[in-house]
Formats: sequence, structure tokens, C-alpha cells
Amino acid sequence: MRPRLPAILLCCWLVILLAPWPSAQAAGARITDIIVTQASDQLVVFATLEEAFTPEIEESIVNGVPTTFTYQLRLMRQRAFLPDAEVAALTVRQSVAYDLLKDEFQFVRDDGRRNSTRLTKAYGEVKRWMAELTGVTLASRRLLQPEERYYVQVKAEIRSVSLVFPFNYLLFFISFFNFDTPWAASSLFRVSR
Repeated sequence: MRPRLPAILLCCWLVILLAPWPSAQAAGARITDIIVTQASDQLVVFATLEEAFTPEIEESIVNGVPTTFTYQLRLMRQRAFLPDAEVAALTVRQSVAYDLLKDEFQFVRDDGRRNSTRLTKAYGEVKRWMAELTGVTLASRRLLQPEERYYVQVKAEIRSVSLVFPFNYLLFFISFFNFDTPWAASSLFRVSR
């Protein structure tokens, strides 16, 4: 009877290790509609995060758990026989927190240069704000050469914020989530002078 116990423990350990853990691929979250425009002297990026709002995420947000979507943006220069070169990078954090007492959502966007805050009572509106990158200034056009080809990569990381004491014990039943989307790339473009 005793020799079977290690075999059973080994099987259980393998099942735990090989079990599919929640991820962005499982949730189907992805970045789409990456648009790069040239406004005055800047490159401006627009993108959409689709299928990121799982029932668990929506429930957590409505229950007041602060949630952050972190967007990583990279401006890449295409090279023929070498790996593509990163010209510029930017991190944009978009956070939402629901105030149960005021019955309103606070949306905060921080791109390292500017920090903006919006308030709304409509969940649909804050959901749209969280899922869209709108008019993000990525880099100056002066960094780019007219004869080179460029593209922008975007990736999203969805994280729930850890609660502080005593809420981490009081809200123990809320499931927390952390997952990333794969990198998505825009079409190739050249800068105009």
C-alpha cells in the first residue's frame, strides 16, 4: 500500500503543473485596430483592446476592486538582415476604481507625461475608456528617417490591484486576475516630411 502513495502524489503534482492557468489567450483578449497618424510633429497612436472584460473582471470592477490596464507601446524600425530596432517606447496605465458610496467610477490615465482623471456613473462609458487607447503621443517625427519603414507594437497587461488591510480579508471571495495579451503590430509606414 505504501509504494502507491508517492505515485499518487507525483500524478497530482503533474496535474497541478500542467493545468491550464487563466491567460489572455484563454480569455481571448487581444489588441486590434492599431492606427498610427502623424499629427504636426508627433506620431499619435490609437488602438482597441477587445474581449478583455471577462465576467470576473467586470464583477471585480463593480465591486470596487481597483483595476489597471497597462499598455506597452513600441515604435520599431524594420531592418532587412538584422532584428528590428526599437526607436521609442511608452507605457500607458489606465486605471479604474468604483466608489461604492458616491456610486461613480474614477478613470485615471497616466502616460508618464500627462495624468488625466475622469468621473462617470456609467459603467459602459468607463469600460470603453479602459479598452481604448485614444490619441497617445508615442514619439517625435524628428526621430524617424523618411526612407526607413516603421511599425508600432502594442501589448496590454490586465491587473487587479491588491487590496490593503482589512479589505484583503473582508473581500476574500473576490477572485483576482493577472494576464497579458500577445503583441499586436500596426501596418508598416514611412514618415512624411
